[in-house]
Amino acid sequence: MSTNVIPLRGGPASALQAQEWVVRIDSGRLTAQERQDLQAWLAQDPAHKKLLDTHALLWCEASRASFPPIASGASHPVQAGGLPFTAGMGPSLTWLHGPKSWTLAGLVALGLAFVIWGTPMRRPAERPAAALAMNTSMTTDIGQHLELPLADGSRVHLNTASTLQVAYSKERRRVVLDKGEGLFNVAKDAQRPFEVVAGSTTVRAVGTKFSVLRLPDGRTDVTVFEGVVEIVKGQTASTDQPLRLGAGQTVTAQADRMVLRELAKPALVNKLAWQEDRIVFDSVSLEEAISQVNRYSRVPLRITEPGLMDLHVSGAFSTSDVPVFVRSLEQGFGLHVERTAEAYLISKSSAR
Repeated sequence: MSTNVIPLRGGPASALQAQEWVVRIDSGRLTAQERQDLQAWLAQDPAHKKLLDTHALLWCEASRASFPPIASGASHPVQAGGLPFTAGMGPSLTWLHGPKSWTLAGLVALGLAFVIWGTPMRRPAERPAAALAMNTSMTTDIGQHLELPLADGSRVHLNTASTLQVAYSKERRRVVLDKGEGLFNVAKDAQRPFEVVAGSTTVRAVGTKFSVLRLPDGRTDVTVFEGVVEIVKGQTASTDQPLRLGAGQTVTAQADRMVLRELAKPALVNKLAWQEDRIVFDSVSLEEAISQVNRYSRVPLRITEPGLMDLHVSGAFSTSDVPVFVRSLEQGFGLHVERTAEAYLISKSSAR
């Protein structure tokens, strides 16, 4: 395979050019000249971005495919240019760098696409057959999410690295989210309100659907998908008027204030992408993106140069493919990522 992929003029069709770019991207780090060539090719025609998305997603899906063992002695070489590409769906990455934007969909698979014995996507653990007891606890591992029935008919879906304690009584239904994130689908019971305690924040509901996320810095995010909830500070009754949140609203509770926002439907959908093993960014800072990615990674990512904090990222990727995100930082931005025993260290690319 050639070590360089140059946009062809008047040669193969655009679809073939997109395939060639995907192969080159997946084979290793692009040179500065190749990144310029890729951006120039993307700028030639708006359809090129979509083509690159489509073929990169297919490339990524091919790496996950399961095939029967090849018979002993048989030889079936695979030519990248002969891939049976067809339309498909999957994650994509759009990197925004200042005023310019360009798309590297799927950017990298899990090694060369025809490592066809590649790792399958992580799936949620099997649901337990019985509801959680009225007083118990549950923890999910890094990268795991688990849906659990509660004793009253409510359900909770715990995201990665989360710990939940159930403390039901005759007077109230209370759960304590010690860390992580939970999506709560509450069974109606007007006589016994449902409460989620997350640090110094308590969320109360009668019958609704909402999520609670405890952030590492002590803040708590609450988002309502159906119905209405009330938010109060503290775990006991308060004389303060509770803040009422309706469907499509989210609040970030801090030590001294609460910040309320309205979310459009696409943003609400993105909030729950983790249920499908995806994480979605919508023009967020690199600092925020890495903070979210670190929830799914056993090896943390760290930005070593403050000037990189404000780079903006949009797109989606698999929560089980954190190394893909790391390689994408190198490919999409030309950043340097150094793996140490403790972390991935992210800095500006040094001259080579």
